[in-house]
Amino acid sequence: MFSRRATLGDPSLRARLEDAYAELVRSRPQLSAHIRCGRGPDGTFQWEFPLDPAKSATITYTGLRIFNAVARQAMPLDFERPIAPAVAKFLGFLDGTHTVSEVRTVATASGRDLERHLGRLMDLLTKHDCLAVSARASVRSRWLEATSDRDIVHLGHAALLYRQRDSFFLFDPWLMPWFAESAVPSLWGSLLPRPAAIFLTHDHDDHVDPPTLLHLPKDVPVVVPSRKNRRALYFDYLALLRELGFTQVIELAHGDSWKFDGGEVVSVPFFGEDPCDIEMPRNCYLIVDRGRNTLVHVDSGPTNSGKSAVKEGVIDELVRRHGPIATLFASQQQLLEVRTYAAHACLSHPGRWLESGENGHLTNSYLTQLAASAKARLFVSYATGGADWYPDHLSFMFSQRNPARTALLTANWEPPEQLKEKLAPSGCRYHYSHALDISLDPLQLYRLDNGDPPFMRQATPPGRT
Repeated sequence: MFSRRATLGDPSLRARLEDAYAELVRSRPQLSAHIRCGRGPDGTFQWEFPLDPAKSATITYTGLRIFNAVARQAMPLDFERPIAPAVAKFLGFLDGTHTVSEVRTVATASGRDLERHLGRLMDLLTKHDCLAVSARASVRSRWLEATSDRDIVHLGHAALLYRQRDSFFLFDPWLMPWFAESAVPSLWGSLLPRPAAIFLTHDHDDHVDPPTLLHLPKDVPVVVPSRKNRRALYFDYLALLRELGFTQVIELAHGDSWKFDGGEVVSVPFFGEDPCDIEMPRNCYLIVDRGRNTLVHVDSGPTNSGKSAVKEGVIDELVRRHGPIATLFASQQQLLEVRTYAAHACLSHPGRWLESGENGHLTNSYLTQLAASAKARLFVSYATGGADWYPDHLSFMFSQRNPARTALLTANWEPPEQLKEKLAPSGCRYHYSHALDISLDPLQLYRLDNGDPPFMRQATPPGRT
């Protein structure tokens, strides 16, 4: 296509791809041992590979890397044996809520051999200024002062923090270490109140971020999509989260709910953002809390075949059961991509690799229908960046640092701001969300207990003068 020898609409392209793929598989024993493909006598292309629903690849971390973003230093720490869950549990304990003596007790109780590894880890963290010790822990009280019951705070991209009485629920956390991507102090786990539960919506790494999860407390329940909703393939959340040290992983099937005092979080089917039609189980979440409903819709939208939460009657059924959904959190990305660009392309039919597929194509028309069906009063646009501390090389991430890049990538999109006009007739307000506000600025949260960070006492932050 780049050399203009074919176009996306070329009707002969599919057969050429299929034949070239079959030829390649036949020439590679490691592929032909598992994949059966070829053209039958009637000209139909056959393609299949074995599936075992009881099997999944195991995940084993053999070490970790400590990265000091200020000094731009990376320090590897290899594991002599599989100890990742224990190391992850220890890191989750360094969340700013425990005393030094409690941390020492955890290390000692782990056993002599593991204590030695944890001692090496602590030495590296201390040597490279990756730990801070304070006389008090004020972060939780500051969040309680700055928020009210049933508030929901945007933490950047798709990360949300919902306050339920004096507890907090965390959705799709993707937190960045300071200065990892830009010269802006960012949110990290120790600057947030301890969550009462963590909810993960789907398998993309901007929603399931291992470095973030590695540093969160490990005795917190983590709610994930369920294998009960799989068609053929599924993302093995249990294998990943157990390796990261979590002990309470809850698979929540569509229609089921996680109860809390005064309400529940309901698992809602997630459609789309699936250019190759793999249809792995994914969740949206409806927060039902004492008469107020909030839908975490994330990147869900119409599939390549046109299915959606609106068209399949999912939203209508939620309203019938739980009442109007006052607030919607949804992405406005409008991504159409060639299927080979997707990570899952190899699991989709090879004849369709050069077709265009939706990778989260949420038009203003669809979102207007969504809000109307939900009887929403507020539409919050999020999950396309929303904070300047994120990387800006991803096709769905936008920041104020690079307006020309944003203009290039969104040139053929429906203008997102026009959604405001479309929502108005139904009485639904529109808000484009940016992370936090000045009272919960990451630097101010850090200063509550620690004063100025070391880099400010020693030198100016990277990129600042």
